[in-house]
Amino acid sequence: MTPACGWCGRPWTITPTFGALCSLRRQRPATLCPECRATFLPWSAEMVHCPRCHRPGAAVLCADCQYWQQLLPWLDGQAQHLFAYHSPIQTYFERFKRQGDYQLAAVFAADIGDWWRTRRRHYDAVIPVPSDPVRARQRGFDPVTALFASVLPLTPVLEKQGTTPEQAQQDRATRLTTRQPFIYQPKRGVRLRQWRRILLVDDIYTTGSTLHQTAAVLHAAGSDAVMDTFTLAR
Repeated sequence: MTPACGWCGRPWTITPTFGALCSLRRQRPATLCPECRATFLPWSAEMVHCPRCHRPGAAVLCADCQYWQQLLPWLDGQAQHLFAYHSPIQTYFERFKRQGDYQLAAVFAADIGDWWRTRRRHYDAVIPVPSDPVRARQRGFDPVTALFASVLPLTPVLEKQGTTPEQAQQDRATRLTTRQPFIYQPKRGVRLRQWRRILLVDDIYTTGSTLHQTAAVLHAAGSDAVMDTFTLAR
């Protein structure tokens, strides 16, 4: 049976690469046809950007990162991303999050898996940013967990309290000063203080407020780990 593209729905033929045929590891099959895959622009490390969060512009610390550096001087991790936030990825999140199309969660699983394969040995834990519980119930799923759980070994030790306005409805200043909405929930077998490097995962990096707030909660709970971040889009 010819698979259908996870984005446009058209059938297409998967041609495995020589490397995939020779690999002893099971490769996660691609879910996007080549035409659709080409519309999603990979984030490029070659562009001029902030050395910490990779915001395009100048090769100096951006205003957002200067703000977070003053607020959380102990935080020294790096931000990492798969795609640039542009029209196709914006449409993807509109369908996936706002319209609740759960099937789109698997569209980038192969890309996430490829990224993780060369980095997994660096991290003691991968912690997802939890969604607003009310919106998760309305949507029927947590988008961050849906995006990453099939590929990354998630350790969900954070919870979000109450309901806050959607980030897309807030300006930059409001996002940066949003009150702390997260709490740490200890779980049996989790040794937070022993972790040396943590990867925090979220769907989109905008000002970094959500990811920095989660890092602050883990630090307050006793973690001295280096905390890197990984998002699908920046």
